[in-house]
Amino acid sequence: MAWWKLHKRDKPGGPVAGSAVLASAAIITRDQVRSVVGKTQEWQAQGWDFYRTVPELKSGVRWAANGLSRARLYVGRIDPDGSSAPVPVDAQGDDMSPETVARLLAPLEELAGGQLGQSEMLRRLSVHLDIPGESYLVGFDDPTSGERRWLVCSPSEVTSTGGGGTIRVQLPDSQSARIELSIDDCTLIRLWRPDDEFGYLPDSPIQGLQDPLRELQGLTAHVLATVDSRLKGAGIGLISDEVTPASPQQSDGPNPIHSDPVTAALIEAFGASLRNRDSAAALVPILLRVPGSVEDKFKWFDFAAQLDEQLLPLRESATKRVAIGLDTPPEALTGMADVNHWTGWLVSDTGITMHLEPKLGLVCDAFTTQYFRPAWEALGVPDPENWACWYDTSDLKQRPNRAPEAAEAHARGAISDAAYLRELGFSAEDMPDEDEQRRRLLVQLATTNAQLAPAALEALGVRLPGIEQAAATDAARAPVEISRVAPAVEAPVRDEPPALPIAASAVLDDGWRMNCLDLAVRRALARSGNWLLSRAGRARRGELSHVPVHQVHMHVSADQADLDGILGDAYREFHASTPGEECLHAAVDLYVRRLLLAGVAHERGLLAGHLAAAGCDRAAA
Repeated sequence: MAWWKLHKRDKPGGPVAGSAVLASAAIITRDQVRSVVGKTQEWQAQGWDFYRTVPELKSGVRWAANGLSRARLYVGRIDPDGSSAPVPVDAQGDDMSPETVARLLAPLEELAGGQLGQSEMLRRLSVHLDIPGESYLVGFDDPTSGERRWLVCSPSEVTSTGGGGTIRVQLPDSQSARIELSIDDCTLIRLWRPDDEFGYLPDSPIQGLQDPLRELQGLTAHVLATVDSRLKGAGIGLISDEVTPASPQQSDGPNPIHSDPVTAALIEAFGASLRNRDSAAALVPILLRVPGSVEDKFKWFDFAAQLDEQLLPLRESATKRVAIGLDTPPEALTGMADVNHWTGWLVSDTGITMHLEPKLGLVCDAFTTQYFRPAWEALGVPDPENWACWYDTSDLKQRPNRAPEAAEAHARGAISDAAYLRELGFSAEDMPDEDEQRRRLLVQLATTNAQLAPAALEALGVRLPGIEQAAATDAARAPVEISRVAPAVEAPVRDEPPALPIAASAVLDDGWRMNCLDLAVRRALARSGNWLLSRAGRARRGELSHVPVHQVHMHVSADQADLDGILGDAYREFHASTPGEECLHAAVDLYVRRLLLAGVAHERGLLAGHLAAAGCDRAAA
């Protein structure tokens, strides 16, 4: 049995068969259907005329319609205190049986053929709520295919016939495609934006915008009439002593030459320029003859109708009035010339929360009360009043780039992995599983810690010839000086923040050597901070004015491709003070690069642990 039959089934205190259900929870009889369905008001018909002829109006209405089409409908459990949106069914965990989940989702999957059909359904509903202020959702079994079909119809597409027992619906297939449906065999839901004075009447922004819309129409007509004027192009030139042009030839047809040759010549010239914009008549003046010689009597009269200088300001003023009156952000029509990139995201977010979400709430409330809950009751869903059809606008919202702040908070343990991924634009499904996390940790230990490398390689399944004997020999003999060979380390992978070794067992040397290395790192980070600030905007530099320059990389992320340019001359004094320390030079440079890419603060312990893992000199550790 189809869901619509289930949700229209007779129940005690519920809707009776053969009645249409309104979005405001009012149930009407057949006689009421006849008095409501198909009754349009004059301003609604005029609104459609404005929608087709005023491009500013169509642009604003379609902005909202396109936004609604990108929202996603879902079924969720209502928050008891109303402090948050309903929680989706798929986020309920194992508390619900698969059968209950299937019953909850069945009406949503059947509505408008699923997610793709629901997108177009929301788009048309938005247009109807903004122009005539009301819309009809009609569900019926297609007589050809037998499948359930859903249509979003304007008031002009649904009419009452047969004394209120049937309705005639205009199908979108063609102008002649119509179908008559019995109220007993279809689902008819009326959605409207209630009038503030009389709630049973529909309302839309068009009612208050008729004057500025007519003003835009009149200004546009004035511009077109001025452009089409023949006298605007060339004018009249007086060149001889007889007021007569060359004699035109009489012709047959619906527009014969006028009996007055001068008038006929003017009419012919005007018509030629209008019929063909490329005609010479649009540019060459009409020549007439006047008494007197050509030398002292040649004159040219320009009859061009100049465009009024106040025309453009008037059109801009009317456009602003329309932009303010529509249920859209004014910037959607007037442009964002006065909005910079720092506040552009706020305008977009405000447009969603103040214009799109209230309309989505109206639609979802109508769907929940008039379609979903009756269907859930018929399907045996327990406590259907605790569930609702709701919307998700996460694909529409834009937020400023908070990735650097999120990276810093995540490194300090202030936010979770899921929150960090969300700020980066990823989902929890992109997180590595436990096996992948273990493998990455072992790879990090194998590449950064010489003491733990053999055990890490063995855990990874990598066996090197003679590694056990070499490890035992190294443990038995006394420490010796390690050869100063530049460590063969790879650049950090850019796809993930490079990890720094933890110097839990590193021995800090507060002598001159560690002080020299610490100073070299701070100077390199300070140079990098100045470079990053020079690429940031003025507003961003003001926000970071209190941050020490060697810690700017913790707030402004660096790109790996820019590191060579950033650190080009950062170690000049350091290299001059420590000649022949190629291993030490390479280790310090790698340490600084890891700090820049990870956005981590410099610490002497981290530096000591890194130098110890590099194996340059035990004294440096």
